Amino acid sequence: MYAQKLIQSSLIGSALCVQTLLALDTATTLESVTVTAQKSNEDAQSVPISMSVFNDLALEDKSIESLDDIAKYTPNLMLYNTGQQGLTSPSIRGLSANILSYSTPVSLYVDGVPTMNSFGYADALEDIERIEVLRGPQGTLYGKNSEAGVINVVTRKPNNEARGKIYTTIGSDGKRLYGINVSGPIAENTLYLGIAYQHDEKDGNIKNTLTNEYVNFKESDAGKITLRYTPTDTLDISLIASKSQNNNGAHDWIKATSTAKEVRSNLAGSSDPSTTSVALNIDYRLGENDKITSITTWREHNDKAVADADLLPTTIQHIYKDNLYDSLSQEVRYETKIADTKVISGLYLDKGDYDLYTKLITLADPTGANSKPQNLTQKSLGLFTNVLHPLSDAWTLNTGIRYDVEKKNMDVDTSNIHLDEQWSNVSPKLSLQYAIDTTSMSYVTVAKGYRSGGFNPFAPTDKQAYDEENLISYELGYKGMFLNDALRLNADIYLMKINDMQVEETPTAGVVYIVNAAKATSKGLEVEMEALVHPTLTLFLSGGLNDTSYDDFSDNAGNYDGNKATYAPTYNFDVGMQYRNASGYFARCDLNGYGKTYFDKANRYEQDAYRLVNAKIGYETKAYDVYLYANNLFDKEYDAKNAYFNGTTTIVREGREIGVKFAYRF
Repeated sequence: MYAQKLIQSSLIGSALCVQTLLALDTATTLESVTVTAQKSNEDAQSVPISMSVFNDLALEDKSIESLDDIAKYTPNLMLYNTGQQGLTSPSIRGLSANILSYSTPVSLYVDGVPTMNSFGYADALEDIERIEVLRGPQGTLYGKNSEAGVINVVTRKPNNEARGKIYTTIGSDGKRLYGINVSGPIAENTLYLGIAYQHDEKDGNIKNTLTNEYVNFKESDAGKITLRYTPTDTLDISLIASKSQNNNGAHDWIKATSTAKEVRSNLAGSSDPSTTSVALNIDYRLGENDKITSITTWREHNDKAVADADLLPTTIQHIYKDNLYDSLSQEVRYETKIADTKVISGLYLDKGDYDLYTKLITLADPTGANSKPQNLTQKSLGLFTNVLHPLSDAWTLNTGIRYDVEKKNMDVDTSNIHLDEQWSNVSPKLSLQYAIDTTSMSYVTVAKGYRSGGFNPFAPTDKQAYDEENLISYELGYKGMFLNDALRLNADIYLMKINDMQVEETPTAGVVYIVNAAKATSKGLEVEMEALVHPTLTLFLSGGLNDTSYDDFSDNAGNYDGNKATYAPTYNFDVGMQYRNASGYFARCDLNGYGKTYFDKANRYEQDAYRLVNAKIGYETKAYDVYLYANNLFDKEYDAKNAYFNGTTTIVREGREIGVKFAYRF
């Protein structure tokens, strides 16, 4: 009912926006945005992919400080906060990551460095040029673990312009954020350097009544160095190194039966994940239409935490994690243009080495002796090509295909468990694009995507390995600019048929396996609109409706046919307006929210729909900006009740935060 009212209100609002635009005689236009979604520079409005793009100005206007913040502005994207720092479960169009599988349906790329599981799925967003969120299967160009989408984060390249920025946020509950970005030439036209640093901290909001302390405080530091070398007009080399370190308190967990944000833990919790990454990007132009690109990356994520899972003064279940994820990747692409046909072909290689050790202290195992270190290694190879060919003045064919082969091995320490498996996959895509006129187009796309298989080392022999998850997606989209480019409207509908869906099976209490036990269907629609109703006033609207349900899924505990998939909200939306005038005054207000979300396959535990209001007002000059802001202005409580451990644990969300932001540019 609420979703229906939302759509009706959106249509009425759109009509009013159009009438207002027609009444105004203004030459104000929306800026075009260049993206690299298809691994070459293109106008976002010309790419036949459902995507949301945030440039540097949009990131500042929306107060996006971390990757989690982009979800509320993106149709059918949820970056589910698990309450554990450094562990985020991404979901697009109802397909979500299963933490136990060490793979995700939504790949994250930060300057080409891939993250393909939920551990370390975050970025501090230091000196970012843009973020691209691609919805739908992207397997042709991105391969495994991009079956539902891809998030691209691109750092700003240093150049001949010497620039710098110092910024800070001071808010309630001990919120303190400060950072600095500087960049410029070391040797003009040849060598450039960029440096970024950010510190972020906030007090906790969960009190341990045994110690009388707030235990879930947050603190993080992140830094990035970019070295760019352009010895000739045809060669561009960038070396980007980053490091982040968290020093946090306990997880954001309380007992589901608790009437206050309190615990009685006899173990001091902590969460100290850290990530180090290096990317070497080389672009070499062979001619006007030919380019070779090489991206070499290395990433190491250390997932380190201590948690009192029972949240009680007795030791029922304590968790000690010390997992190390090490990965190396290499991609080489060749881009050429033959007549009017653009071709991108490439080779992708990666290697991962995961040292996994989670010690569980329980009543049955008080020393954790049954918790054994595991080592998971994987190697993969991908070959791909994508062709963009104009069939006529109006019709364009966008097609591609990719072949991937992946091998995984797992060994369990002090045991005879040695598992190995190899999978291969072909990911084709066919898209037809029709230019309605010079400012609008439509497209239809059929594509295949997949998620990697994996292991259950302690399961019965016939369930120790599970296969890849596959889907076929059908999408019809539209992108248009109206009223002298003062109104942008993008919309799409989609249908995805999922086979061999990776789901959790619970044969006995406390035992969980990943198995290929389900078929499912995901269907929905997405809309994004931006309108300049006046040179000083912009209106925004974005939203997604989604229905992801199991078609065929049962196990020893029951039958789940027709149930909603986990972590698949029925809708999300953002409606807002922004005012900015030539005198420097700025104001923005957003209403955003999510529909009902289920946490388990039986649909017993759920989070009700919620809506939040964020506001920001300030004054801007060429040299500095100052703002007052309020996140969750009306202090709405939207804790994820019954979210964990078979409904016994609730994840606590942030309350209202009020503060001031300041930035100085030089």
